[in-house]
Amino acid sequence: NYMMRQKKIAEVKTDFINNMSHEFKTPLATISVATDSLNNDKIATNPEKVKYYSQLIKQENLRMKNQVENVLNMSKLERNEMKLFLKATNVRELIQKLTESFRLIVEERNGTLTQEFSAQNFNVKIDEFHLSNALVNLLDNANKYSPESPEIKVKTRNEGSWYVIEISDKGMGMEPNNKKKIFDKFFREETGNIHNVKGQGLGLSYVKSIIELHKGQILVD
Repeated sequence: NYMMRQKKIAEVKTDFINNMSHEFKTPLATISVATDSLNNDKIATNPEKVKYYSQLIKQENLRMKNQVENVLNMSKLERNEMKLFLKATNVRELIQKLTESFRLIVEERNGTLTQEFSAQNFNVKIDEFHLSNALVNLLDNANKYSPESPEIKVKTRNEGSWYVIEISDKGMGMEPNNKKKIFDKFFREETGNIHNVKGQGLGLSYVKSIIELHKGQILVD
């Protein structure tokens, strides 16, 4: 059992390094191309092109920064160093704002994102930054794992003293025995190619930790 566990850890570590390398190579390649383009005299004298390539560099740089933040946040969570800054928040407004901005990404793929807010009590003490990140992670997963024209629904309701947020999609689904594993750090369901869906497998592990730090529960169906 011990040797099998060590083997599994070694495999997980290798997968993580492969994925992180892939995640960094893509933005680095884009930044490299954009920088070379800015050095081109024809582009350097065109303000619109300069603005386009500058924004591209900024966007890819931010993507890399977010990847590093993800890894650092997970390290903090493991060492119990993560502190939440809780304040009473209108969660309905927060979710509305997040889904509205995320809808643009979904509509680019000819998809739909619908909202159904049934919760009457929606003022909850939360850490707005971390809960927002957790929800964006879930929306991102719903979009990434939907092959074409995503159909994503965001619903809220009250169940007793609980505030329930339900995010559903009609994506590819998963193997039943992976339902518990998806919240493990670095776990990513594979469909043949390890890079078929980008990500390092940190998202759902982070989401679960943040929800539990809020004294909440996360369930998958």
